[in-house]
Parts: sequence; structure tokens; C-alpha cells
Amino acid sequence: MPKQDARKSARAGRKPATRPAAKAAAKPAPLTIGKLVDHLNADLAKEFQALIQYVQHAAVITGPQYDAIRAELTIHSNEEHAHAISLAEQIDFLGGTPGVDVATVHVSEVAKVMLEQDLEGELDAIARYKTRIGQAELLQEYGLRRALEDILMVEEEHARDLQNALDL
Repeated sequence: MPKQDARKSARAGRKPATRPAAKAAAKPAPLTIGKLVDHLNADLAKEFQALIQYVQHAAVITGPQYDAIRAELTIHSNEEHAHAISLAEQIDFLGGTPGVDVATVHVSEVAKVMLEQDLEGELDAIARYKTRIGQAELLQEYGLRRALEDILMVEEEHARDLQNALDL
């Protein structure tokens, strides 16, 4: 069998090469300012949710072991309000309209569950803001990045407070 025919036979059993166009179709669409504004509006809805949830939890949590964290939850609610204002200003600066949606508020009659719900929200916020900081950097929105870094630092503090209250 000539060399050329042997090569054709060997190639016949292999999978066809993936075309570059097929790979390009699988890539997510590039991030735009509009998409970033949409993400920031989703974050804003979560800040509204956190504010309401902290107010409700601070009002109804009972037991002498929760006196210190009750006061801290009120402080957290005020800080979440400040985050919402910061996000709304950034959304407006980027040419968007700040939303008024509120993510689902979690409530419980059990103090430990309340704190776990709050911690879950803070851990979610930390992950989202780390992503958002990278997105702001990618789009060279350095003022937004700085605002998000400030929010992230406070969210990390909230998580530590809740972890301490839960003895984690």
C-alpha cells in the first residue's frame, strides 16, 4: 500500500477536527456595559433584600445570647442601605436606571436559622462582588471597581460577625 493511502486509512478512524467557528459559537457573549448594569441591578435587588431581612431579624430575634448580634444586625441593615445607594449611583453613572426589585426575603422564627440565612446572603454577596470587581476591571471601570471593593470589605466583615455569632 503506498504511503499516501496508508495515511488516508489512518485518518479515517479519527474524529474530525473541531472547526474554529464551532468553538467561537460556544463562547459566552462579551461583557458590555449594559450587561454589567443588569448584573448590578440584580445586586441592588439583593442589597434591598438584605436590608429588609436584617431589619426584620433584628426586630424579632430573641434570647439574651443574641443581644450583641441584635445590635449588629441593625448596623448591618444600615450598611446594606449604604451599599444600595452606592450601587444605584454607579448604575446611574454607567447610563442605566437603578431598579426597584427586591430579591426574596428569608424569614424564620428560629434565631439560629435567621443568622444562617443572613450568613448565606453575605457569602453569596462576597462571591458576586468578587466577580463584579473582575468585570469592572475588564471594562476599565476603575471607579466602579473601587466602589465594589469598598462594599466587598463590609460584606466580609458582616460574614465574620455572623460566623462568630454562630460559633463557626
